Amino acid sequence: MTLVLMLGNVFTVHQPEISRVLGPVHGLAYTATVIAAVLVMGGRRRVWLLALIPGIGGLLASRAASAEQLERRTEGDGW
Repeated sequence: MTLVLMLGNVFTVHQPEISRVLGPVHGLAYTATVIAAVLVMGGRRRVWLLALIPGIGGLLASRAASAEQLERRTEGDGW
């Protein structure tokens, strides 16, 4: 969301105050996404490597972690 807001600002009104606020917020959101991916990766490098992709990495890492957790859950049920 912060990326969309920053790009919207650049392509429309380009207010420096908005950029000054959104820049650090976006950086913190990106860092938090990578840290969260590292915490839930469970030995799978693919999850946190996906989180490093700018823009959509958090979504990709979330899907990868969920798919692998679902796969592990079904293996444990004896299906």
